[in-house]
Amino acid sequence: MRRTAGEKRVLGLWSAACLLVLLVVGLLWVGDLSLQWPVLAVPVLWAAVALRPRRSESTRPR
Repeated sequence: MRRTAGEKRVLGLWSAACLLVLLVVGLLWVGDLSLQWPVLAVPVLWAAVALRPRRSESTRPR
């Protein structure tokens, strides 16, 4: 089953949000947020990739 571009975007944002929550909880529980905050860039970049404009299916080369 193929997903539409909108479904892919929602799934990417959902997974980036879950990763962000898990990282923040982990940092607050085990780590030191003041030192390890750069790791939070990973879900931000993940969300940016999910939000990037995509080519339509009709213009995509095969």
